[in-house]
Formats: sequence, structure tokens, C-alpha cells
Amino acid sequence: MALLVGAVLTACGIRIVKYEFAEDNAVAEKFTSVRVRTGSGVVAIRYVPGLSETKIHRRVEHNKDNRPTGVSHRIEGTTLVLDDCGRDCEVNYDVQVPSAEIAVQGDVGSGDVTLEGLASVDYQTGSGRIVVQNIAGNVQVTSGSGDINVRDVAGDVKAITGSGKFEAAKIKGSVTADLGSGNITLDQLQGKVLVNTSSGNITGTAIDNDVTADAESGNVELNFVSARTARVVSGSGNITVRVPVSAGPYKVTAESGSGDRRVDVPTDPAAKNELKLTADSGNVKVLAV
Repeated sequence: MALLVGAVLTACGIRIVKYEFAEDNAVAEKFTSVRVRTGSGVVAIRYVPGLSETKIHRRVEHNKDNRPTGVSHRIEGTTLVLDDCGRDCEVNYDVQVPSAEIAVQGDVGSGDVTLEGLASVDYQTGSGRIVVQNIAGNVQVTSGSGDINVRDVAGDVKAITGSGKFEAAKIKGSVTADLGSGNITLDQLQGKVLVNTSSGNITGTAIDNDVTADAESGNVELNFVSARTARVVSGSGNITVRVPVSAGPYKVTAESGSGDRRVDVPTDPAAKNELKLTADSGNVKVLAV
């Protein structure tokens, strides 16, 4: 039965009335990847231990006269395809898969996505929030506008968003992020880091590898758990780097066009690990932990 989502008779005219329905399907065939090709809608794909088949919950919003018929998923070779539902129609997927060895690829118009417990991720959306966690391999995600949250990844992470914050935690591989605007928050990273935001702050805790960070307008604060190389630029904002004093000395270049400069760790121009910090307008500090 179709449920009425919204009716719209107003003094200004009539808007389109939306209807919706939901259904559950099971897929017994085995596959190694999922490909998402929706125009809009929320997508969630999760590995659930103990399942013997894939479970697909689909919720569809449509106009009164164009209710889609049949299912919008199919098997192509070794890939489960989650497709669109047609013109003037939005489909939301909640998928539970029985294997963690499944790669996900997505190219959607808009909509939030949550991906958990999978082999790898390559996903892009025109707008929407992306949440990815517990991934065995690499993660590559892009959102034209929306936050990106990545956690517990064994491989490399690459993230791009035109507008939105980026959060990464417990990443074993390298982390690369490019933001048009938004804050970057990093925690417990083991691989090399290359991050940039045109407008926003960059904050890192428990960093255990080299970092290159550029905040065109915003503060940068990095806390290292080991002696590493850091190259940090801030066009307008403060730079604060905390490093283990016992692992020094460090090769330090701390420059500020307009601001104070403070270095509290032992320095040596021939040291292996370099801290090259440049703030066009803001304070620069190297502090000991």
C-alpha cells in the first residue's frame, strides 16, 4: 500500500504530492562488489556476521501516477547493482551483506551514505554526508557538499569535499584530504598525512607519521606521539605543533609574517626530522610533550 508523504494545496498553488512504499528482498546469489547508481536517496551498506544471504530494505518515494514496478536491484556477473527507480522517484537502500570481502563503488546524484565492515570503498555523491568505518582496504570518497567521516581503516584514505568537515580516526594507511571549506579533525593516524582546507581549522591528535598541512584561512594544531617531519602553512591563523622532547633535536624553521614565534624544543639544523612552519598572519609555536 502506498502511503501519502505530502499533500500540498496552498493559496499559492499546488505542489506535487509524494507517495511512498517500503519492501524487503533477499539475494541468495554470491557477489564480490556492490555498485550504487541512484539519482538521490539515502544508502546504507553494512556487513552483518551470521547472514546466509543479502537483505535489501528499499523505501521508495514517488508521484501518485508513477509508482515503479519490480525491483531496482540486480546481479551483473559478480556485482550487486543498486539502481535508480525512474523519473520523479527517489529510492533509499538499507543493505546487509553476509561477507566482509565486498568492495563498494558508488556514483550518485545526492544523498547520505553509510558504509561499514567492507573490503574497500570508492564512492562519490553530488551532495550528502559520507560515513565510512571498519574497512579492510582503501577508501576513496568525494562529496560536492557534505561532511565526511572515516574511521577504522586499514588502507589509505583519500577524501574530497567542496564544503563540509572531514574527520579521520584510527587510519593505518596514508590520509589525503582536500576541502573547499570546512574543518579537518585527525586522530590516531599511522600513515603519512597530506591535508588542505581553503577555509577552516586543522586539528590532529596522536599523529604517528609525517604531516603536510595547509590551511589558507584557519588555525593548525598538531600533536605528535613520535618524532616526525611536519610542513605546515597557514595563510591566516595560528600554528601550534607539539612533539616529544625526548625524541629531539629537531630541525625547526618557524616563520610568521605577523605574530609571535616560540620554540620550546632542542634544535639542530642537521636533525633528521624537520618542522617547517609558516604563518602569513598568526603565531607559530613548537611545544614539548
